[in-house]
Amino acid sequence: MKRYILLFSVLLTFLIIFASPIRGEVSLVIGVKDFREKIDLILRDKCLANGKTGIKIVSLDHGDILYDYNSNDLFIPASNLKLITTAAALLNLHPDYRFKTTLSTDGNINDGVLEGNLYIKGFGDPMLVSEELWMMVKDLRNIGIKTITGDIIADDTFFDSERVGNGWGKHIGPQAYNARIGALSLNFNTVTVYVEPGREEGERPIVILDPLTRFINVENMAVTISGGKGNRLIVDRVGGDKRDTIIITGKIAKGKKRKRFYRNISNPPFYTAAVFRDFLARENIEVKGKVTAGIQPEGVMELVVHDSKQLSLIIRGLNKISNNFIAEQILKTMGAEIEGEPGTAAKGLKIVYDFMEKLGIDKGVYTIVDGSGLSRKNRLSADQLLKVLVYMYNDFMLQPEYLSSLSVMGIDGSLNDRLNNTYAERKIRSKTGTLYGVNSLSGYAKTTGGEIMAFSILMNYKGCDPEKIMAIQNKIALLMVSFYREVRGIR
Repeated sequence: MKRYILLFSVLLTFLIIFASPIRGEVSLVIGVKDFREKIDLILRDKCLANGKTGIKIVSLDHGDILYDYNSNDLFIPASNLKLITTAAALLNLHPDYRFKTTLSTDGNINDGVLEGNLYIKGFGDPMLVSEELWMMVKDLRNIGIKTITGDIIADDTFFDSERVGNGWGKHIGPQAYNARIGALSLNFNTVTVYVEPGREEGERPIVILDPLTRFINVENMAVTISGGKGNRLIVDRVGGDKRDTIIITGKIAKGKKRKRFYRNISNPPFYTAAVFRDFLARENIEVKGKVTAGIQPEGVMELVVHDSKQLSLIIRGLNKISNNFIAEQILKTMGAEIEGEPGTAAKGLKIVYDFMEKLGIDKGVYTIVDGSGLSRKNRLSADQLLKVLVYMYNDFMLQPEYLSSLSVMGIDGSLNDRLNNTYAERKIRSKTGTLYGVNSLSGYAKTTGGEIMAFSILMNYKGCDPEKIMAIQNKIALLMVSFYREVRGIR
């Protein structure tokens, strides 16, 4: 027996020295007491002195609380809110739900001529991109249509007309993360702007749009300068009623690589319908009418139906790269499907509130105003997020899709460059959340001892570098994966 104890001691020493996530920095954490003391030490960092932190960590195998610090206090969660939106969507819309986009007409087709209007109607698809719209055009061509005598009418009445999320503010910039919401949307309601230097000094840079469409006007006022000089490009987007303008100013040096900018657009249905008409022209389908907005009447003849990928695949893009647009589209779709058209944020939030109540979380003890977490009015606690994580982990029907939507530490999504080549790599699946003065990390971790933890770390801070805050979270993450509950009575 003594021989076996000695052998085990040698093995344990080896693990402590060589199994460290970062050698010389963290070793095995033996027992709950040691685990809690080490996190307490990390939270003494002076960077957190002017802020507020809430943490809760539970064992999903044993059901006990491993760490609890201000877990009932409310915080701005940023994109950790998406954990709730996607959970509610999987539960209520189901993983196999597909969004659709349709092409219909109120006229007749005779000898390749569509005599009437063509309606393009959206039902909230957040993943409709140029390639798929092009395929819809090809489907129309394959029916034999060569001419459309009427208008191209965009119908996005499956949602209301509110284009921004609740609590986002009145002055929303052109950045892609502020993309407008719409039942009929394309390319995440953004346009890609490529800018590369001209051939000679003093020339205008070369500007390329993707997709190339008449909906976007370009005003190129930038200039190419000689190499070695300071240069800065500004790419802005100015909205119009039925047309947006991309304005490019500043300088770009000769020899510089092409720069890429993503800018949101102001009018999703017009943008989608305008690109659609451009694609029709490229397939030599003549449209004699104009592009306009309207309501698809009853009794139309449906010509083409495009179905999106399953919701389970869509939320992978949502959570891994933290896409605000997809979250808001899903929120309104829940509202439309369950509470009735048109889909609104209020209807979608009712579904979210019902989900929270299902978990035993009363409506008055938190604040959720949008689906993405972009609003600073949202307030959640670590304990509330833990309840969501625990529920989804224990739901056999939804757990695989939910877990696979989260970023994998050191591998992909918003965690692709955190704790690479450490013992934590691939052992944590979680959702990040970032706003000014806000940094959150919530999800699941697998420990050295083989346990699965659910955790939520919410940090609202002042006067500290965000990189420093993430470094503190990384230290806690390393402790979680290094945890070993007990060894021969050592706790």
